Amino acid sequence: MSTLYRARYLVPVTRGVMEDGALLVAGGQIVDLGSFQELTAAHPRAAVVDFGDDSLLLPPLANAHTHLELTHFPDWLRRSRESGDPENFVDWILRVIRVKRAVAQERLGESLRAGIRACLAAGTGAVGDILSWLPGREVYRNAPLYGRLYLETLGLDPGRNRQMLRLLGHISEECLAGRLRLGLAPHSPYNLSSEYLEDIFRYARRHRLPLTTHVAESDAEVQFLREGRGPIAERLYPYVGWTDMLPAPAEVGPIAYLQQRDGLVADNLLVHGVHVDAADCRAIAGAAASVVLCPRSNQRLGVGVAPVADYVAAGVNLALGTDSLASNESLSVWDELAFARQAYGSALSPETLLRMATCNGAKALGLGAEMGCLEPRYGAHFQVLRMATIPPRGELMDYLVSPGRTQEVRALFLAGRDAHFSLDSGQEVC
Repeated sequence: MSTLYRARYLVPVTRGVMEDGALLVAGGQIVDLGSFQELTAAHPRAAVVDFGDDSLLLPPLANAHTHLELTHFPDWLRRSRESGDPENFVDWILRVIRVKRAVAQERLGESLRAGIRACLAAGTGAVGDILSWLPGREVYRNAPLYGRLYLETLGLDPGRNRQMLRLLGHISEECLAGRLRLGLAPHSPYNLSSEYLEDIFRYARRHRLPLTTHVAESDAEVQFLREGRGPIAERLYPYVGWTDMLPAPAEVGPIAYLQQRDGLVADNLLVHGVHVDAADCRAIAGAAASVVLCPRSNQRLGVGVAPVADYVAAGVNLALGTDSLASNESLSVWDELAFARQAYGSALSPETLLRMATCNGAKALGLGAEMGCLEPRYGAHFQVLRMATIPPRGELMDYLVSPGRTQEVRALFLAGRDAHFSLDSGQEVC
């Protein structure tokens, strides 16, 4: 049985906008797309779902970097009675550690479920989620989201690191958590020993596991790697008991540091990438690695603005992520798009930003042939907006990267099934 889904505007992303467009779906896949009139004539027996003249149909968004287990962080912070805003990046890290240590582990499951629901409600169909609470992978068993679930690890103690890598290796043999492929997340060059980082990269390469790494997020990280000093060495390391394990200065920046350890590879999804130069961007492009930009998180933590013009000039695949609610106000990629439009200005066009949030994000998460655009043989993954105001066709791209789109999401179809229906009806989605 085939179904035609009709909308005022159809936005395939990889081709032009279609007015009075329709999507033909059968067996959980897209069969065809085009004008509603032509498709109804060609498929007279297809069921028709008309979303109305105020509707817009386009691919789901990809939140390529987040920590959904921290969704309840604002509540935990209020209960901790910590006051004031962190003054810098390391202050923020220390506060996250303090607050999270006080949270009972069973509450992490509730937080993760809330994060999954928030993503679905905002039209997100795929995530690159980082998980430090390893039992949380069971929460994804019945979730409709696609993407990757990266198991986080960090540390400097050799004995503990060997034990942790064995555990991660055992878990990664499960391959999937629901619809998410399992991978590894060596957190960042500043909180793993050089030897452990190399071990993780070798293990991932041998077992063909995807990776993700926070890199070049702050000037504190750059100073730590180049000079072996600064707030990471002087405040973070003593706080977590690593004073006696302070490494010698690497005397290189974060991207070169990864490259020297065979970690600058196509399947290592790099996150933040704020403090890089044009040569770094060319190296990333040469490795065919993707970079996830998190502009709202970067602004809130005061770490700077990624050099998007250098990334574009080098040809790096750029995606968008919300990071967590420990450093952001929402998990909506629509909100991230609207902020990115202001933060990056003319360096990124509305069309480029929309691609970052859809097909580029899907590619970064290994879903480039499944999701991120509306094309025949792709999965039947799409979202529907009910537009508060109907823009002219020529202004549609500007409309999509303006504030307010999160509230317009009315349906999210994943593999041909409406994930929003589960949310609205109270059915368990995770």
